[in-house]
Amino acid sequence: MKVQHEISTLKKVVVHYPDDGIEVITPKNALKFLYDDIVFLPLMREEHKLFTNVLKHFLGNEGVIDTFQMLKEVLLENPNQSKLKLIDYIADLENLDDDVIDTLKTLSTDELAYTLFTGILSATEESILPPLPNYVFTRDIGVVVNDHIVICHASKKARTRESILTRYIIYYHPIFASFQANNDAKIIDMTKKGDDCTLEGGDVMMLDQHHLLVGCSERSTPEAFESLKEELFAKNVIDNLVRIVIAKDRSSMHIDTLFTQISKHEYVIYEDTLTSDIIKVTKYHKDGSKQEYSTLKDFFIDFDPKMEFILCGNGDETFAAREQWTDGCNLVAVKDGVAIAYDRNFHTAVALKNAGYRVVQAEEFLKENILPEKVEKTIIAIPSTELSRARGGPHCMTFPIQRV
Repeated sequence: MKVQHEISTLKKVVVHYPDDGIEVITPKNALKFLYDDIVFLPLMREEHKLFTNVLKHFLGNEGVIDTFQMLKEVLLENPNQSKLKLIDYIADLENLDDDVIDTLKTLSTDELAYTLFTGILSATEESILPPLPNYVFTRDIGVVVNDHIVICHASKKARTRESILTRYIIYYHPIFASFQANNDAKIIDMTKKGDDCTLEGGDVMMLDQHHLLVGCSERSTPEAFESLKEELFAKNVIDNLVRIVIAKDRSSMHIDTLFTQISKHEYVIYEDTLTSDIIKVTKYHKDGSKQEYSTLKDFFIDFDPKMEFILCGNGDETFAAREQWTDGCNLVAVKDGVAIAYDRNFHTAVALKNAGYRVVQAEEFLKENILPEKVEKTIIAIPSTELSRARGGPHCMTFPIQRV
C-alpha cells in the first residue's frame, strides 16, 4: 500500500456508509455531535451510494472498502481476547456502566460492530452508546504517507471512539498487512501521543513523495505537527513537511475545506486563502532547515511555477463564501484531472468549466459507462442535499490507502 500524491490514480479507498446512529441526532444534541443540522438519513444514503458507485466505476467493487465490513472481519478473526480488549478499552475511555459492558460482551460479531458504530442495540433499537455520525468522513481517521500509515487522533470527544476503532482495524485487518509487518514499524499512531497531539486527516495532504502538507487548525494542533514531523523525519518517510496554520474556525475546520488538488497543476481554492495574512506557511526540511512564506500563494508558486487556481464561487465574494461553506473547495481526485464534487456548488462549477473541465452529473456519467482510462478533464457532480448538512465533502468522505 502506498500513496505519494493527492491526484495519482486511486486504487483503494476506505469509506463508511451512513449508519443508523445518524438518526440519534436531534436539534438539541446536534452541535454536541458536530452537526449543524439534522439530516434525512434515507436521502443521505442515496447520495452516498451514488458517490460510492462513481468510485466503484473507477476502482471496481473491491477497491471501495467499508469500515463496517472491516471491523466485522477483524472481530471474526480475533473473536475472544482482542474483542474483549477492545470493549474494555472503550469502556475505560468512555466510562461505561458495568451493565453496558456486560451487554457488549454478549453481542455477536455483527451486533457488536453495529453497536460500536451506531451506539444502538440492533435487537431492541435502544441507544446504549453515543453514535459516531462523523465516521462517514473517513478522511479524518487515517492517512497513508508514502509507504507508512498515520492513525489519526480526533480532537473532539464526539469522535474519540472513531480513533479507537480505526486503530483496531489498522493494527489487525489483513488489508493493512504491509504496515503491520516488522512490529508495526510502518504505523505512526497519533493516539499514543497524548491529549495535546490531535491530528485529523482533513489537515494532511500529499503534495508529492517528498512533500507533505499538514494543517494546524481547529482540529489539528501544533504539538501534533511537531510530533509527526519528528517521527516522519526519523523514519526517513518524507523529506519536507509544510505547516499551514489556518484560523481556528468552524467554517474552515481543516485545510481541505479551503483547497484541494484536482490535477498536477490545479487547485480548487477559496480565494481569501491565497493571500490571507492570517495563514502562516513554513516548510521544514529533514536536515533541520526551514523556509517561511508570506502567503499560501507564494508557497504554491514556489513549489510549482505552473500552478493554477480555480476559485470557489467563481471568484464572487458572496458566492465564494456560500459555496466554501457547502464544500465547494472539497473535491477528491480519482486520477489526474478527474475529480468528484458536490452538485450544489454551481458557481464553482462555472469556474471549473471555464478552466476547461467537463462538469457532468453522477447519474448521467454512470449511464455513459465510459472506460475509466478514457475519462479526462472531468468533474463528476454528486447530489448533496443531505450530505452537505453533515459538514463535509467528497474529499472528507474518502480515506485513500492506495494510489499509483
